[in-house]
Amino acid sequence: MIFWDRTSYIVQLLVSCLLFMAPVEKRKNYVARVAAASVVLIGAFWIINGSIGIPTEGIARLIYWITYLIVSVGFVLFGIRCSFGEAVYCMICASATQHVASDLYLIYRVTGGKSAVAAVVIYALVYTLFYFAFAKRLPQNRKYVVSRHDLIPMATIILFVGILSVYEYPELDSGVKNLHDVIYEISDALCCIYVLWVQVSQSAKARLQKELDGVSLAYKIQRAQYQVNQENIDIINRKCHDLKHQIRRLRKTENLQEKNDYFDELEDAIMIYDMALNTGNKALDTVLMENGLYCKNHDIQWTCMADGTKLGFMKDEDIYALFGNAFDNAITAVMQVSDNSKRVISSKMLTQDKVMVIQIQNYFVGNIRYEDGLPVTTKEEKEEHGFGMKSIRYTAEKYNGTITVNANNGIFVLQILLPLP
Repeated sequence: MIFWDRTSYIVQLLVSCLLFMAPVEKRKNYVARVAAASVVLIGAFWIINGSIGIPTEGIARLIYWITYLIVSVGFVLFGIRCSFGEAVYCMICASATQHVASDLYLIYRVTGGKSAVAAVVIYALVYTLFYFAFAKRLPQNRKYVVSRHDLIPMATIILFVGILSVYEYPELDSGVKNLHDVIYEISDALCCIYVLWVQVSQSAKARLQKELDGVSLAYKIQRAQYQVNQENIDIINRKCHDLKHQIRRLRKTENLQEKNDYFDELEDAIMIYDMALNTGNKALDTVLMENGLYCKNHDIQWTCMADGTKLGFMKDEDIYALFGNAFDNAITAVMQVSDNSKRVISSKMLTQDKVMVIQIQNYFVGNIRYEDGLPVTTKEEKEEHGFGMKSIRYTAEKYNGTITVNANNGIFVLQILLPLP
């Protein structure tokens, strides 16, 4: 019993943290990590609470309880792959869940209940319910999507509730003694539930907005694809028209040298269709062939090294969106370069340690301005073309990937990292 008195709160908080860590991406050796961290933290608080006790008043008491929250953030960071802000978010959700369970148990106490088994049942029921109601529904693609606008008010509310709880009950086992205390515990629980419910609602709204953005993006890509296909058809029609006239000229000429010259022209004209690729992925083959054809017809040197056999985990439309937008940006940039020797686009795709690395390089002129870590479009119709880089990032993040951009000495480099399943 003494051991539980000294460690009950840290155990409750760690278990609550585990609820919200369960649905997200975990670090390697997750079970061993959280088990070791739990033993260390429980042992540490058992020793601390046994040697110096729990402060009963003043700022020391507040610092004491805040320490629990700080170590919980470290516990989350140690167990799952997340940023510091995401770890704080996870801890806040866990703290709110623990508060609700504690409030219900204290309300049970005012009715005269004293059973330790009842306490276990209450916590188990609350934790199970909150796992399915909140913990499973908050992450998106196994990650917590956290913004400063959400985190600050959420943290402020939970911290305020926690401070009130600390000073309302100076002893852990003092219980609820009157109607005022019952009302306070109900208000505290409802406040925590409200905070979590708002997060679930915002998460659902954000998920729906992403889907709507995806639909809008797909429409824009289809429209852009139609324009590209139409241009390719026009190119083919012109080439066919030229070939028809060259064949007629061949029939009429008897000069051997002139015939050889015509054959050279024909070979050069036919080479434009020699863009057939076999990367192992049809969607990738399509987008590479279309962009390669465009580059060849616009005097752009284009090199490509790609293995598409491991792209099976991506949808065809996502492959087209990712590579299509990346090449569109590169082509737009090199078209503005006047030096023909620098009208070059280089692309490669390889796998390193279960991570697919996609890198596209091109020359550019002028200065690049950034917003939110992405270069701002240089096209005049920003409302029509500004979705390119955002689409690339959106598609990469959909598969838990990241993108980085770098521009130095007139060379722009886009790198996309996609973890393989």
